[in-house]
Amino acid sequence: MASARGVANTVFRMQLRGRKRDFASSAAVTTSSSASSTTAEKKRAVKAKTASLGAKSAGTKVEVIAPSSSKFPVLSALTERVNQSSSDSKILLEYSKLVPARLIRRYKRFLADVVLLDGGVKDDSTKAVTEAEEQEEAVVTVYCPNTGPMVGLLDGLPNARVQLSKSDDPKRKYAYTLEMIQIDNGERYVWVGVHSTSANRMVEQALASRWFTELGHYDSVRREVKFAKNSRVDFVLTTNAEDGSVAHEKYVEVKSVTLALEGTGDEDASRCAVFPDTVSTRAQKHVTELTELLSAKVKSDKPKKGSKKENTEATAAKLSGAIIFLVQRDDCSEFAPSIQHDKKFAELCSVAAKSGIQLLGYSCALKPDEANSSGAVSLLGPLPLQKAAP
Repeated sequence: MASARGVANTVFRMQLRGRKRDFASSAAVTTSSSASSTTAEKKRAVKAKTASLGAKSAGTKVEVIAPSSSKFPVLSALTERVNQSSSDSKILLEYSKLVPARLIRRYKRFLADVVLLDGGVKDDSTKAVTEAEEQEEAVVTVYCPNTGPMVGLLDGLPNARVQLSKSDDPKRKYAYTLEMIQIDNGERYVWVGVHSTSANRMVEQALASRWFTELGHYDSVRREVKFAKNSRVDFVLTTNAEDGSVAHEKYVEVKSVTLALEGTGDEDASRCAVFPDTVSTRAQKHVTELTELLSAKVKSDKPKKGSKKENTEATAAKLSGAIIFLVQRDDCSEFAPSIQHDKKFAELCSVAAKSGIQLLGYSCALKPDEANSSGAVSLLGPLPLQKAAP
């Protein structure tokens, strides 16, 4: 009896366990089905919402806001500054082809020996060069277009960095021409233009562009105008009257300046550009003839006794003069005729100034671009005349 009861209990427990397993399995299936249904519904809802948003955005035009001075003041100011910089760029001369070199020596005034350098390799100008190394390097003779002694420019020999222009003319004896030299002014390296006649080309560009406002108004520019026996003035600026006649002429002489001395400014780095760097009888002659021309014109225009001419000043004002000192370096704050190097020239300039001839100085910056084998010279602006020349 007891045995039968034990068997019955065992069977009951087994049936109970089976029902629990069936219930758990059924619950799991139900939960999975419910979760799958919920996930599917969520996916359908997301797709429906996305489709709705897509349809809504497809019919909406996207507004693009362009930069303006009101919404983007910094960007607008930058654009104006770039445009202003481009318009203010006063290029006097451009070099389409420049060749870097190292100046070994200058001799016979118009000749120089150089060693050509690779434009892509930076030259160590501080490295000393022995005579044996010079013999191993290919030395090229070039034309040096400067009649003066080039005071203060040759201190770095034989390692002075220079820039050369090259001519394709097969008739030329020397293919290369010395254009500029790099010097150490004690604070930084400065490029100085040594091609004297290039100063006239640069001044011509400035006159054509009317960048020298100190010269006043004029309608035309003529160059190399003969005005005295065996003498020519560099430029003549002509102003026309309403009837087409000549109302005014200004005779302009140009001098290329390369030397700088200690200036009289308050700053320690003040430098004064001076001309000439040695006694120049040719420069003296130019100033004398220009002064005499204006003086003679004033005397000839004075009315004689009984003449109906009354406006003597207006008649005399038909002719005037100016001497432009173009400083081919960018480290000077003033300029002056050099008493130290040519006292007579400085005195003649003083007489010329008292007679009404303008003494005008302008500085420029020489910027070679060795990466592109080119370069340019830009006008910086006027320099004040030093009251007491050194």
